[in-house]
Amino acid sequence: MTEEWSTAEARRRWDLHASELTAGYTSEGDIHREVLLNPPLLSLLGAVDGKRVLDAGCGEGYLSRMLAERGASVVAADYSEKMLEIARRRTPPRLAIEYVHANFERLEFLQAGTFDIVIANMVLQDLAGYEAAIREAHRVLTPPGAFVFSILHPCFSTPGSGWVTNETGDRLHWKVDAYFDEIAVDLGWPRGAGEGILHFHRTLTSYHRAIREVGFVVEALLEPKPSDAMLAKHPEFREDLRMCHFLVLRAIKESG
Repeated sequence: MTEEWSTAEARRRWDLHASELTAGYTSEGDIHREVLLNPPLLSLLGAVDGKRVLDAGCGEGYLSRMLAERGASVVAADYSEKMLEIARRRTPPRLAIEYVHANFERLEFLQAGTFDIVIANMVLQDLAGYEAAIREAHRVLTPPGAFVFSILHPCFSTPGSGWVTNETGDRLHWKVDAYFDEIAVDLGWPRGAGEGILHFHRTLTSYHRAIREVGFVVEALLEPKPSDAMLAKHPEFREDLRMCHFLVLRAIKESG
């Protein structure tokens, strides 16, 4: 992997686009989080009242605030200083969230076995050192702690993926290509940006191997699709019944 496609470069681009990318966020994040990601994430997290939660890669903090509202004690870390500035500004004083500038790949300042839950919402694909981040998640959890994370679906979000359209612009099908090319890709997002957000693509096998090698046991795996209620509210998401953009997992750190 070349130097320019590093975690440091990914962080620089998040700092560059932080204000633009979070401008439309509500208390439930952006529309894709509201419709597709939050329901499975909250389902896999379960009751968080009284739990010690690390939001690793908290971004502008919407999920940290949701969990704090539900009674969790939240430490929220992100490698983007700009995102943390936005998160702190949007967090009311009554929510005692501890925001920390830190890279998920290196959490040496946190003691081992100090959290009940680690949540990483759309974070691992933003890191060149995803294996190190998964090791850190395992280290800071106390058994039987849960690591819940969401990522772009590796089988559908590949270096050569996208909608194939006809001459009138109708979407015919979603194509996948270059699946086994584990490389960094400029997502072209936000649109029109000369330097878009980076996506470090790797296969489902690589993710599963990294999770298993540190000692996690995968307990649940969900491929989000819009519910009937969400389709009634946001009918434009009907196309998300044709393919799957995201993957959400829950892994457990067992005793011993």
